[in-house]
Amino acid sequence: MTKILWIAAPAMLFGCGLYAQDIAGDWQATLKPAPTELRMIVQIAKTDGVGFNPQAAAFGGIAGTSIIGTWTQGLPLPPELRRATEETASPLDGGSPRVEFVNVEAEVKLEVLDWGGTGRPVVLLAGLGDDAHEFDKFARKLTPSYHVYGITRRGFGASSVPVAGYSADRLGDDVLAVLNALKLNHPVLVGHSLAGEELSSVGSRHPDKVAGLIYLDAA
Repeated sequence: MTKILWIAAPAMLFGCGLYAQDIAGDWQATLKPAPTELRMIVQIAKTDGVGFNPQAAAFGGIAGTSIIGTWTQGLPLPPELRRATEETASPLDGGSPRVEFVNVEAEVKLEVLDWGGTGRPVVLLAGLGDDAHEFDKFARKLTPSYHVYGITRRGFGASSVPVAGYSADRLGDDVLAVLNALKLNHPVLVGHSLAGEELSSVGSRHPDKVAGLIYLDAA
């Protein structure tokens, strides 16, 4: 079984005479403490990080595209951290999706999930009262063939809750804003229940933006 470990690390901890922007980003390695494997993803930020114990790791420096050193947590383990790519940084089965927030309007941000995967992008839109996390199990069934995203609409979950902007076309515009921000090329939109309004709004007004619409018991 392979597990996944996420660590937030401030770039300043790594020193090595490098500026933060030289190593900021996602790095990954696979630790092999018997009898299992542990996938480690280190997110190095330009600002001070949290949840990272500098005594738990001793890194020797940059070697080409790798960070060489030893991770110590009970036993010393020698990971070679390589800069993560879109595919390799994707969460594994059972892991949490990558989360980011996208501005779709002044003072309105939407929670966007990325379960990873390869192939054509598929964007999942939740039903009324739900957020994108309702697709956590379903999304992982699609990642072998597609790169799967989810959007939590305004007013729900961790997204902004403005007093206005809940018409079908405004919600459709929110979806389009996310597609543009992520630079998704002709994704398939999949909507459950109320999300059918967003699908119909996007598909009828901007059919050139999407490859297809899938209605899951949708309005």
